[in-house]
Amino acid sequence: MKKSVLAFLFILISLVSYTQDSVPEFKENKGFSISTNIGWDRPFYSNKFEYLSVDPGLKFGLGLNYSYSHWGFGLDYDYIKNGSSSKLNNTIFEDSLLVNSNTTAHLTQSIRRHFMGLGPNYKVDFGKLQIQLALRAGYSIVEGGELISTAKSFSNDLNTDYHVLFAGIDRGSWSGKLRAAINYNINSSLSIDMGMYYIRHFTTHLDDSFELNNAGKIGLYYGHSDFMNINSEQALTGSSAHVIPIENVEDPTLCSAYSSIGLELGLSYRFPHSKISPCNDCGCPDDGHKIIVTVRDDISKQVIPGADVVIKDIDGNIIATGQSNSFGVVDFGEIPHNNYYIVGNVLGIETSSTSLLEDEFVPDAIIQKEILYEDLRFILRGTVVNKNTRIAEPGVVVNLTNISSRSVNQNTTSGQGKFSFHLDKNSNYEVLGIKENRLSDIGRTSTMGLTRSTTLFVDLELGVENFDCGEGTVLDIKYEFDKDDLLAESKYDLDKLIRYMQAHSVSRVELSSHTDSRGSDLYNQDLSQRRAQSAVNYIISKGIPSSRIIAKGYGESVLKNRCADGVPCSEAEHRINRRTEAKLLCR
Repeated sequence: MKKSVLAFLFILISLVSYTQDSVPEFKENKGFSISTNIGWDRPFYSNKFEYLSVDPGLKFGLGLNYSYSHWGFGLDYDYIKNGSSSKLNNTIFEDSLLVNSNTTAHLTQSIRRHFMGLGPNYKVDFGKLQIQLALRAGYSIVEGGELISTAKSFSNDLNTDYHVLFAGIDRGSWSGKLRAAINYNINSSLSIDMGMYYIRHFTTHLDDSFELNNAGKIGLYYGHSDFMNINSEQALTGSSAHVIPIENVEDPTLCSAYSSIGLELGLSYRFPHSKISPCNDCGCPDDGHKIIVTVRDDISKQVIPGADVVIKDIDGNIIATGQSNSFGVVDFGEIPHNNYYIVGNVLGIETSSTSLLEDEFVPDAIIQKEILYEDLRFILRGTVVNKNTRIAEPGVVVNLTNISSRSVNQNTTSGQGKFSFHLDKNSNYEVLGIKENRLSDIGRTSTMGLTRSTTLFVDLELGVENFDCGEGTVLDIKYEFDKDDLLAESKYDLDKLIRYMQAHSVSRVELSSHTDSRGSDLYNQDLSQRRAQSAVNYIISKGIPSSRIIAKGYGESVLKNRCADGVPCSEAEHRINRRTEAKLLCR
């Protein structure tokens, strides 16, 4: 058990040392605190007098500590009371006959320990939680543990008492104590403490008097030489108990030390630390100082714009909020003198935190802090832009689909048309915007081949275009010359239309095809109708009901420029009239 306790404490010390560098903490002001606790104590006690068993008991403790930064110094007092019982078998006495076991009785005395020690403290703070280690060296008074075992013999009509006596432990011992605790700060002054400890008394001494049952100074039973084995029972031979005065014992020190482990629960009160701050010492007014916080990616070291940052006091009250600019910086302006901690949030993921101490408010100082984003995923940083106006499009619901897992996440664009997502490594994604009367491109992005240590952001611009009632939106649909078969590259714009109709389940669309003026009117009318129907058939094959999509061929009847029959025009001008349009049908 002792080795297990030491191993646990070694691991805890290693963890505290590691987290000291890896996790920012909040440090309270230096000053005094007083604590009290109660607990349960499990002793470990063996000696060459094998008759006494020491049992778990209760402990009460007081502590006085002075702390500054992570280190401090403390004084502990502990009172521990362990019960005791006899380990002797019922039949241990032998005269001419074995004594009837019903006539045996045992009287024992508890063991009391008073420990007082002083030594260093070390702590690490995590907001309201605190891990603390304490090492104490000191002196203890260990006393008690006396034993009387009695048996009566009625053989030969004699009523004879036989005794085994152990005078117990007395006097002082050099001692050491190691304690680990987790403290929860209820407020700036009061905390709840939960801890465990290991305490060791390096030497314990036999008592030289016998107080139990008013027996007086009669010495102690010592050694094993007078025992013999009778009928598989250990028995004491002779006509009376074997008593040796303490002064005749060559080595009155017990063979091994007395130690114990324990659990405890308590309260600590920190006294307000009245002091003149460094700023006041040097003439700095107690008003405030400019606080600048930078948000940075811990892995790639890139700054992170758009992160939400808050400053809180030790009780968790929000003092100031801000959002990092394009340089990853938040300027909080003037913040009053006090103790704070700072934490950020990037797309719902909390950053590391850092402390801001009153001692840092020195004259003419601009206090700069840094917090770190530690998530291992990439960030998709996107903008939705209207392709007709080149203006950012707010209020667009953006769907991000992982092509492999088919999982979908959604985000709505801000007033600046911005949206963001987390991206897993080695993954491909499809991005689509959804908004009434807007036809969205289908964007694609990927983290394949990207390294997180050098890259955080993946940028994407997603285009949308006007798709209003009664106004045709030109689609980039291509056909082979003089044929109505769709080319593979033509299906991209049709897929955009399909996604719109899937997202807007009551929408109805007319899909129209137009030709230029070359060729006969009848031929152009037939060709345009066949081309429109070919596109509609593709849309229906993707699950859109035929009642929601109409094919309409207009031939050369709706030209967009002057290039009518007989008007000489360039090939580029004729190309403007060869088009396919989608138009919302509104009631």
